[in-house]
Amino acid sequence: MLTVEALTGGYGGSQVLFGMDFEAGAGQAVSLIGRNGMGKTTTVRTLMGMLPARGGRIVLQGTLLTTLAPHAVARLGVGLVPEGRRVFGSLSVEENLLATARRPSSAKGWTFDRVLTLFPRLRERRRQSARTLSGGEQQMLAIGRALMTNPLLLVLDEATEGLAPLIRHEIWDCLRSLKQEGLTIIVIDKNLTEMASLLDRHHIVEKGRVVWSGTPDELRARSDLAHRYLGI
Repeated sequence: MLTVEALTGGYGGSQVLFGMDFEAGAGQAVSLIGRNGMGKTTTVRTLMGMLPARGGRIVLQGTLLTTLAPHAVARLGVGLVPEGRRVFGSLSVEENLLATARRPSSAKGWTFDRVLTLFPRLRERRRQSARTLSGGEQQMLAIGRALMTNPLLLVLDEATEGLAPLIRHEIWDCLRSLKQEGLTIIVIDKNLTEMASLLDRHHIVEKGRVVWSGTPDELRARSDLAHRYLGI
């Protein structure tokens, strides 16, 4: 589904990515994990076309993304749940969802009603301003908004940051159900225990490159990696 090869990039005169390499197969869920400031969010922004790639390749189902604008990346099937949620606070829940709606290509595609079925709390609050929602409800809205684009690939930057344990559990359950439907997922998060049941593969990011990859079970068996790269 997605291949990232030798990706370099950064901000102005500051280089952050020094050869990022990872893949996500169709229907897989993979992570980018590591300490803050190691290049995870920069990778996401470069993948989405928000930052120009200075070198390397990003390929989605055979299509090169590295020269495309963000709207073109989204049209090709990449849905983003950004760090900090970034919902449209002045719009209602319903307006947030309809603003990004894209006609589904099949009967199993994502529609307004289907998103509200996935997140019943949003149905209860559909007329409310997004800024009045709790943090967990805003995260549900951000995920629903991304699903309304009917993506092939869902990218979540800090999927459960700052959320209460019960809400985190609900988000992980949601992502597991999306994976079971065949959606490919890339997730950035710090909750290794909770995300383990979702993921096929971890990628540890250190100073702008992937320094280790393996299954959740393999990472669990390597306490030296958690201590060295994750601060655990």
